[in-house]
Amino acid sequence: MLFNVSQLLREPTGASRNYVLDPDAPVHRGAVELVRVPGGVLARCEADVLIEAECSRCLAPFAYPAHIAFDEVYVQQYDVATGAKLPPPEEADAFTIGASHVIDISEAVRQYYETAAAMQPLCRPDCPGICSECGQDLSIAACTCDRAPLDSRWAALAALQRSNG
Repeated sequence: MLFNVSQLLREPTGASRNYVLDPDAPVHRGAVELVRVPGGVLARCEADVLIEAECSRCLAPFAYPAHIAFDEVYVQQYDVATGAKLPPPEEADAFTIGASHVIDISEAVRQYYETAAAMQPLCRPDCPGICSECGQDLSIAACTCDRAPLDSRWAALAALQRSNG
């Protein structure tokens, strides 16, 4: 996801270029618009991504679709005409344009991809998970463990029973 912006940096503020993103993991499809702004280039991106995850209930690996969109400014570090180094950006973690005047939006895509990921992804909404006693994946087969909830007032007695075998 590299874009040469040397010609765009020579144009006046407001000039733009539009690109279609080629499928490249994790991006399934998308588009990016690069707009010349004072001091750099604004990258406007919208993409559909496939997020690879592990089910929080049954631990099975799976992938699910998500949509990401972002607007990020890439700060110019070198003058296009002279190649002279420009003053560093005020923000230490700002996205920058390198000496070859190429923008790589991969890191921005990765960051927005990570924020779009579910905190507790599920392979399907009705995933039964795994048995807390024997570890059997309940979506594959049932187990014979007694998983009925115990009255908390009897917990000490149940612990004593387990310790005596």
